[in-house]
Amino acid sequence: MQIGPLRPDISGAADVPAALTAASRLGHRPAITVLFPGARQEQSYSSLAQWAAKGAHFLDLELDLGPADRVRIDAPAGWPAAAVALGAWWAGLTVVVDDGEADVAVVHQGRPRPDVTEVLWIGDGFDGAPVDDTPGEAWVRAVQAFPDQAPPSRASPDLAAVTTAAGVRTHRALVADLGDEEGVLGFAADGGDPVRTLVDTAVRPLVTGRPTVVLRGVGRADAAGEQVTTWR
Repeated sequence: MQIGPLRPDISGAADVPAALTAASRLGHRPAITVLFPGARQEQSYSSLAQWAAKGAHFLDLELDLGPADRVRIDAPAGWPAAAVALGAWWAGLTVVVDDGEADVAVVHQGRPRPDVTEVLWIGDGFDGAPVDDTPGEAWVRAVQAFPDQAPPSRASPDLAAVTTAAGVRTHRALVADLGDEEGVLGFAADGGDPVRTLVDTAVRPLVTGRPTVVLRGVGRADAAGEQVTTWR
């Protein structure tokens, strides 16, 4: 006997925007949960889709960026960085997670300002006003006026999604790598491969339909009750 709503089939996507479109049908079910000492943040599939839509509009209409352009993301694992990445991928941009060249950078509060002309800031709650008199604009203020409904996607399966010193990974590769993964994933935000971290927070929930749990300054015992089945 099935109790409660059926989980929609979100399999079969060939690129990240297609996976996000399918996963948005999961509505307000949690996609990313971040656990802090004495606090937690949770972001749903539908909310991620809305922030990605706003970001895609902003990158396209305000900054005139699209395929072949790059956005550098320097932020800890969490829903703000995931939302920025999803918006960039929807607009067809390539995400840079190292010191490679980029057209725009989105940086977490307190981290060094990169040598990029256009810099936007995010915080743990996405507010992210620039610290002190450091040049730049808060991402949330820049994108909030744009529509929640996404523009036509400018991505394609073989378009570069992530670039690092080790090479390029396409949308098709990001989605295919997660096709057989099941259950709820948990991992500690400190250290680790930045590409793996971005995939685990921004892509894995879309492909598996299960949330990712990120530990920020807490141990695994704090995740008891989060239904984590896999640790990385």
